[in-house]
Amino acid sequence: MELILIRHGTTQGNKERRFIGVLDVPLATEGEELARRVAPTLPAVDHVYRSPLTRCAQTAELLWPEAEETVIPQLRETDFGPFEGKNHEELKDDPLYQQWISAADFAKIPVGESAEDAVERAGEGLEILLSDAKEHGYERVGVVSHGGTLMGLLWRFGRPEREYYDWMCPNCGGYRALVHEDPLT
Repeated sequence: MELILIRHGTTQGNKERRFIGVLDVPLATEGEELARRVAPTLPAVDHVYRSPLTRCAQTAELLWPEAEETVIPQLRETDFGPFEGKNHEELKDDPLYQQWISAADFAKIPVGESAEDAVERAGEGLEILLSDAKEHGYERVGVVSHGGTLMGLLWRFGRPEREYYDWMCPNCGGYRALVHEDPLT
């Protein structure tokens, strides 16, 4: 099965470099325009699986307006706890934030959801998606999710292996992936 993994379009929070995580924010006008430009470059899909957050719903509708969708809650973004909605400038004097950005392993957030927990959750979402797609006989599906979620999935299952942040993709960017089930890659 082929997965077209896409990060949602640009939000105002992305433009302001905020940790928007689980905040349910819409696409910015630029994000809608970006999705409209990207849509003709993507292959058709049999079905779309997406995060429950509005920015992913809007992006999926703009990228594949004719496709039926399934919402998978586990495909949501990482919960940044008290950092949600804030940017570096607003957090620079926060001791917890300083602990996080100075840590040897930046993926280990001291509050909210750890990268390990987010990867585990996203992996559960992938298993749900694959089971449903297989049951319906889908050969190519779109997946509209978030930067952190996609990085986590690809860090865990992607080949060749890369570091977590090496899987970062821009808004409305992503990856084409072929799924192999035994072992899951």
